[in-house]
Amino acid sequence: MCAVVLVVSTASAWGRLGHATVAKIAENHLTKKAKKQITEYLHGESIVKWASYADECKPELLVDLGFEPTNAKRHITYPHTFEATADCTPYPGIRKGDEYVKNCIYYIEKMAAELKDNAKDMPDSVRVAHIALIVHFVGDMHCPEHIRYPEDQTIGYYPIYFGKDKVRYHTLWDTPIIASRHPWGFEDTAALLDTYTKQQIKDVTAGTPYDWGYDSAKASRPVHDIKEGTKLDKRQYLNQYTPLAEEQIRKAGYRLASLLNSIF
Repeated sequence: MCAVVLVVSTASAWGRLGHATVAKIAENHLTKKAKKQITEYLHGESIVKWASYADECKPELLVDLGFEPTNAKRHITYPHTFEATADCTPYPGIRKGDEYVKNCIYYIEKMAAELKDNAKDMPDSVRVAHIALIVHFVGDMHCPEHIRYPEDQTIGYYPIYFGKDKVRYHTLWDTPIIASRHPWGFEDTAALLDTYTKQQIKDVTAGTPYDWGYDSAKASRPVHDIKEGTKLDKRQYLNQYTPLAEEQIRKAGYRLASLLNSIF
């Protein structure tokens, strides 16, 4: 079990603060009907509580929801990322010949369809897991270092220097990129980021999760220009990329709300 926890935890995006902020923004924009139904299915709990559950590797989530080719360990192939083509179009499936493609967007759509068609008749544990994973994966697909491009499949799993500190590049996009400018709780961070007008929300939530993936991949590509061993100036990097992180979290929140409203 310890090995599994390590594998899953290394794939986190945004950290607890970022995922909770995404979920809180979404919760602020749920319809009354959707919020009532989701709260009932989560036994009175908020989606915020479940926002990082997929990273915590709780036994309740380790039910077989199809995260596997049968010849690989299921927990290693847990799809927290997605792959984009050269023009930033998300790869549409989970198989490329014999190769397994880690595609969280595929599972977002799959689980959303299953909930929409059959939520009332699902086993409780599977229904809760579907909701929890959708909440988490919508956050993940908006994290720049959770996107794989043809020229960079690493998702930042290499060392760089952030000022004088040697860190894994991916780690900057787990928590520091948000927490450095938002050193408070998720509710305050959500309140500060939840700034779109109704028309802006309508515009940004148009289309499908794959359309959102394209938008996310296009916006995030410059982040992948940073190579192993690069020495980054902290202030300069944060000034350049904190606005992108804030925008990605903001969009994730609105899109999560739109998806949940369409399901429930």
